[in-house]
Amino acid sequence: MMKGHDSNVQIDTDKVQMKREMGLVSATSVVIGSVIGAGIFITPKGVLQNTGSIGLCLLVWLLAGVSALGSALCYSELGTTIQKSGGGYTYIKKGLGNHMAFVYALQAVVRGPGSLVVMLLTFAKYMVVIFPTCGRPLLLEKLIAVTALFSLVIINTYSSRLASRVTVITTIGKTSALVVIIIGGIVSLCQGVTSELGTGFSGSSDDPTSIALALYSAIFATGGGANLNSIVEEIRNPGKNLPRAAIFGILLVIVVYILTNVSYLAVMTKSELLSADAVAFVFGERVLGSYATLIPLAVMVSTFGSANNNILSGTRVTFSAARDGNLPDFFSYIHVHHLTPLGAMTVTTAVALIYIAPAEVGQLISFLGFVMAFFNGCIYFSLIRFRLQTMKDVKRIIKIPLVIPILMVLLNLYLFIAPLVIKPRLEYVYVATGLFGGSLVLYVHFIYRRWSLPGYDKFVTWFQLVFQVCPPAQFME
Repeated sequence: MMKGHDSNVQIDTDKVQMKREMGLVSATSVVIGSVIGAGIFITPKGVLQNTGSIGLCLLVWLLAGVSALGSALCYSELGTTIQKSGGGYTYIKKGLGNHMAFVYALQAVVRGPGSLVVMLLTFAKYMVVIFPTCGRPLLLEKLIAVTALFSLVIINTYSSRLASRVTVITTIGKTSALVVIIIGGIVSLCQGVTSELGTGFSGSSDDPTSIALALYSAIFATGGGANLNSIVEEIRNPGKNLPRAAIFGILLVIVVYILTNVSYLAVMTKSELLSADAVAFVFGERVLGSYATLIPLAVMVSTFGSANNNILSGTRVTFSAARDGNLPDFFSYIHVHHLTPLGAMTVTTAVALIYIAPAEVGQLISFLGFVMAFFNGCIYFSLIRFRLQTMKDVKRIIKIPLVIPILMVLLNLYLFIAPLVIKPRLEYVYVATGLFGGSLVLYVHFIYRRWSLPGYDKFVTWFQLVFQVCPPAQFME
């Protein structure tokens, strides 16, 4: 029996913890569902625009796939060695200390909803394609995105098992859609339709910053496999199921993504792809004719499922950081009946609503890629430290070659430095300064000195009573 912030509120939290309800199929679906989402339907434009040629474009996609596989291998070792929810937050805390973990948690609160909004706005954009209206229905797109957001929050609040079932169903739908695109591309190639595939590397960009921006887009589309580590406490037999799901899921995605891009480029010219807001729909019109509407429907299923995965895994990072005291403690509160992290979902929803109002998808993707390059590098560097220093004697279920995390650190170091040093862009300088400078001020005042805002305890008591939540057992031992 434990107390909330109000001493008169008695809550039994002995059994208030999340359950291990995910098997291998559900875990693999989380990986595939997290990776295959908005990215493959919107980022081909950004990759081609920044590379300048068909050959370099496909090479960047291949490099992004190899990066995703390297990430999956690193996370498989991390997740089986440290079987605690929180993903990158947990690994950075153990590897680099509490201050860096706080910075990661803070950016996760800001960045995670940004990824979610990219998926929701893509969902809305393709829905509007099915039901065309006059002019640019930006307000309609935003209203659709908000409706989808609240629908997903309700699903994830009601049951983690229900959310994982949505993941499985939408994964089947989105994979089927990409198979249709791939088959359409293969048929077109067999008929001699190659568009500009034969131009190879003609017109390739040699600007390192442009290549970095292209990689942001491709890595955004191939990222998400690490989300599985954020929910490791909810996976049955994680020592076996986590690495199997991660590696199998990423390998499947790499093959599907390369073939999908070849299909796009076989049917559409460079100028057509660069001018298309909904790339998959234009492809569908060319290949499927009157059945082209099936493509945006499939994209909607895909992005809805990916948004669901984002909430399912992203809120666990916030939950873990709050449970450790690196975010306001009510962020970690769990619904007393459904045993889901409603506190974390509440803050994710609030930040997502802020993003939806002015959001521009392309700018969001570049911002997300820049920020994540730094923290991904920190995560892989933590793995190197575990192997060589702090956890070198720990028995590991999986032990990957050390060269893999070293190469991953170097790749992410390039992605972070290029926009700052090689060809400075002020917006990235502002983001870096604001993130690290602001986090230092907040850490000193609210974590180190333990300041509390006036009325905070009363607000938390109100939050507990209204939303029927309480601290998790692990948080108040």
